[in-house]
Amino acid sequence: MSEKIRQDPMATVNMEEVATPKPSDELAVVYVVDPEEEKQVLKKLDRVILPLMALVYFFQYLDKQSINYAAVFGLSKDLDLSGTEFSWVISLFYFGQLCSEYPGAYLMSRLPITILVGVTIVLWGGAEMCLAASTGFSSLAAVRFLLGFTEGIVSPSFMIITSTWYRRKENPVRIATWVSMFGVSQIVGGLMMYGIGGAKLSMQTWRVMFLVCGGLTVGCGVLFIAFMPRDTTTAWFLNERERRVATERLALDRATRDHTTFDWSQAKEALTEPRTLFYALMALFITIPTPITKFSSLVINGFGYSPFQTMLVGLPSGAVAFILTWIGAISPLYFPNSRCYIGILLASMPMLGSLLLLTLPAHMSWGIVVSTWFAGSSAPPLSIAIGLMSSNVKGNTKKAVVGAIFFVFYCVGCISGPQLWQRQDAPRYYKGCIASVTSWGLLIISFLAYSYSAKYSNRKRDREALEGRQGSVVADNNIGVSVDSDLTERQDRAFRYIY
Repeated sequence: MSEKIRQDPMATVNMEEVATPKPSDELAVVYVVDPEEEKQVLKKLDRVILPLMALVYFFQYLDKQSINYAAVFGLSKDLDLSGTEFSWVISLFYFGQLCSEYPGAYLMSRLPITILVGVTIVLWGGAEMCLAASTGFSSLAAVRFLLGFTEGIVSPSFMIITSTWYRRKENPVRIATWVSMFGVSQIVGGLMMYGIGGAKLSMQTWRVMFLVCGGLTVGCGVLFIAFMPRDTTTAWFLNERERRVATERLALDRATRDHTTFDWSQAKEALTEPRTLFYALMALFITIPTPITKFSSLVINGFGYSPFQTMLVGLPSGAVAFILTWIGAISPLYFPNSRCYIGILLASMPMLGSLLLLTLPAHMSWGIVVSTWFAGSSAPPLSIAIGLMSSNVKGNTKKAVVGAIFFVFYCVGCISGPQLWQRQDAPRYYKGCIASVTSWGLLIISFLAYSYSAKYSNRKRDREALEGRQGSVVADNNIGVSVDSDLTERQDRAFRYIY
């Protein structure tokens, strides 16, 4: 039932278990997966893996948005927040995330990642509920820090989980599925707050919002632990044959499974890889403008809308973000290697919104509202950046380290951004809008530079292949290395970057 293939790199085997090649072996291991079988397996993956990931991201965004809604319904007044304290409450969440990145990267390479993520979901849900007990700035700030610390591991781990289950060409749509929950959470969260705000309750509405969001998140964590398998070899919803198909289809794509060993050579490679800097800069430039999603309700409220009107007129912002995210996901299916250019288009949308928010006359209140819809659409370009990273980084430890660096810069942007949105600048927030326009412009430059870098590396590897210096591994869509090899993309010279 197993076979080694020597000499002829284009020979095939039909879904047989093949010996794992070692670097010293002159072997080309080839898998052929029945397209119909693969299609059926992919459908099963999408019915279980995607809903679980999307549900987690929905609650993550909902929990982040809850501070925005709470501000409109009296949080600052009830807790007597003054001056810059609300901005610091937002920033402290990301200080917590920043502090969690190093231990998170280590734990992701040492522990089963799905169990680790499930436990942190339950912990962050508990922290969200504790926000309802805040009595002043100190307690609110402390819990926000704890909330950020417990949430910090989720986003980096999702990059690894996605590449554990899906081929590179499948990544954009799957990443968009869970990133698009950003828009869904804005709509659902606004409606939830509208309903809670209209009810006659014995405590402040913003406290009830935190309790509801946190309780639902804890339930989500329990579901994730119970139903999310570790990898393709342990998927409870697949039979033995389907598990082999799910595993070996990744070998066609030169992908690797989740490992529980920390490889210091891969960590060093991640730190010296030039593209790591591109990922970090993308994260920074995307997140500096993100405070608009936390301050949009205050902006709209500041132009004369009541709290209930603010919740309703802000709902379309979620729809705008949802649509733009899916434009970014579907377009590469029709235009291969266009992700960076699509990213430029998606970055131009919030850039335009920030410009309008900065320049529109105050009497054009509906124009201001529409500008906040576009200015807050930071998730669509983020999905492009995460997709590039997920598709172009190989090696379990390297993926964890690069992901951690990405989210360190993500946190730096999220920490510094709110400090440019101060109460004395309301409702226009000039400094924040200027910073947003600048950041989106720099992100566009980063996408262009990344595209050039990927093209250059691919051309270099193509030349190596023509000169016969690539060894026995052939760069073909139907040829792969073992999913247990754990090679990085730098070591696997048959790998080609997607841009």
